[in-house]
Amino acid sequence: MMADVSSETKEHFETKGYTIWEGFISNSHACELRELVLDMAKFEHDSGDGYFYPFDREGLTQRVWNLTNKSKRFRELLEIEALSEMMDYIFQRPTHHQLFYLSSFQANILYPGAKRQKLHIDTPFPEPVPPWPAKANSIWLLDDFTGQNGATEVVSGSHRLNSKPTEEDDANSEVIKVTAPMGSVLFTHGNLWHRAGANNSDAPRIGLLCSFAASYMKEIASEEDQSLIISDEIKDNASARLKAILGVGHGIKDGAFVNHELRDGSTNIRDHSGL
Repeated sequence: MMADVSSETKEHFETKGYTIWEGFISNSHACELRELVLDMAKFEHDSGDGYFYPFDREGLTQRVWNLTNKSKRFRELLEIEALSEMMDYIFQRPTHHQLFYLSSFQANILYPGAKRQKLHIDTPFPEPVPPWPAKANSIWLLDDFTGQNGATEVVSGSHRLNSKPTEEDDANSEVIKVTAPMGSVLFTHGNLWHRAGANNSDAPRIGLLCSFAASYMKEIASEEDQSLIISDEIKDNASARLKAILGVGHGIKDGAFVNHELRDGSTNIRDHSGL
């Protein structure tokens, strides 16, 4: 897909903190990815490795982690030219270095009856929150997002605030339900107040959460990439304190590396090269 980021898209993102890009992928492509996510979610659930968000005591909000590692179909999405163009725009600054890195790539499933989340931001900074976009998220709609099935809710313009939402903000803020057809991508500033809505429909609502961070964040935190330069032997025998300092295991969630049994009966470990 080749497309420049339009002036309308840029203006909406700058003023509102988010923008919808409809038709980013085709409906048929979205449907194929949706079926793959459901296969993975079922396998991880049945194998006991499914991850369900702790805030949802009824177990109706499931995540499938580390999609980059699980299927080339998700890696192909990262190669879409328009995605890089959008992130280059968001993270633009005068540098010869790569502007951004992938932060996380996961699927989010809201089953019927799932409750809405609390308002939050995606940038893990203490307050006051810096004004620049240290992170940005792309939410890929594998279903139509509607007012009934848990469409993402945002507080327009909140990316310009220097604070995180409080419980009072969560209860009283004026939110907008971002409704759009499947195949769309919702791009959000990392400082935008937002939440997943409640799924009051009778079908799962599925989205991909593909998050990016400014490259200088990794350059600061991993000037030397400890996960690569420290030997496995040293890491395996390190104390809990040293492992924490080195970042060993950081970002690994339950089900992140689980095997996935495909519908044709085959089993692939970690890399589902057939998909």
